[in-house]
Amino acid sequence: MSGITIFYNEKFGYIIGSHTKQAKTDIPTTLDQVEILAPAVSIENLSKYMYKAIEKSFNNPIYNNEILPKYWTVSGIKSFSSFSKNFSSVKIIVDDGICKCHKLMLATKSGGYKVDKNYYFECPKEFLYNETNKIKNWLLMVNENNFKNGGFETADDSKISYNLLPDEYIDIEDGHTDAYQIYIHEEYENNYIGFMIDSGYERVINSVIEKLCEKLFYNTLNKKIKKTWTRWYGPLKSYEYKDVNNKMYYAQIFGKTDKVEKHSYLFKDGEEVLELTFQIDLVNTPLELQEKIKKDFTKFVKSVKVIKK
Repeated sequence: MSGITIFYNEKFGYIIGSHTKQAKTDIPTTLDQVEILAPAVSIENLSKYMYKAIEKSFNNPIYNNEILPKYWTVSGIKSFSSFSKNFSSVKIIVDDGICKCHKLMLATKSGGYKVDKNYYFECPKEFLYNETNKIKNWLLMVNENNFKNGGFETADDSKISYNLLPDEYIDIEDGHTDAYQIYIHEEYENNYIGFMIDSGYERVINSVIEKLCEKLFYNTLNKKIKKTWTRWYGPLKSYEYKDVNNKMYYAQIFGKTDKVEKHSYLFKDGEEVLELTFQIDLVNTPLELQEKIKKDFTKFVKSVKVIKK
């Protein structure tokens, strides 16, 4: 069984990859020797290169390299998740001389592909050229699962929603940490933004609420966070805690060491605290990119909404 996947972006054009399987793992993958065609390619040439890629798949059933090919990087995009958000796709499986053609769609807001069950047809391989125009029209369609918003529910049943970050940020879900959601920069991974589950402040808040007036509560929380950050990140060159009114969050905290710059925003989540925090890597990230990441993260914070149960 052989096959191809065709990817399309209106500015870049077409990428046609030939299917294969990795020798030791039997994992399906795509050869990195892809065909690249301009956006204005004719139907005849598109059909010609589809057949060429199918033949390449048939002649290369096994991929012997231990490292899986990153065929999508020919587009200039480094991560597959970002690539899938920018390229529409059609997969064609050739089984016993029959082409089984599937339109693909985004699998999740983080990227990846899955079969769109609304678009499928079969035809003999020798007549695939008659269907090239249909395949092209599928590729030109707007992705029907184009996610613009993200969100989740907290342990206290609050609903969190936000606008998604640009494509260069990767959703790593909880990142195997005590978090609801974390996004990292695809190239400079020490730059991240995440929703944390009770970063150790919640116990202080509850005890202070029970015993002290509101002003003393915030003063105590301020000192607690500064002490915690110093323990986690080292001596702070600067630190600021601000009470905030008329926003979704009630406190904004800023801290900076020689290595990182950290911003946190505290939201009320029932009787608990939801911390939205982001970190800028000051050592390994180019200065110009640091400023862009900070702007992206700040814009993200402003989009966050908390709907209490």
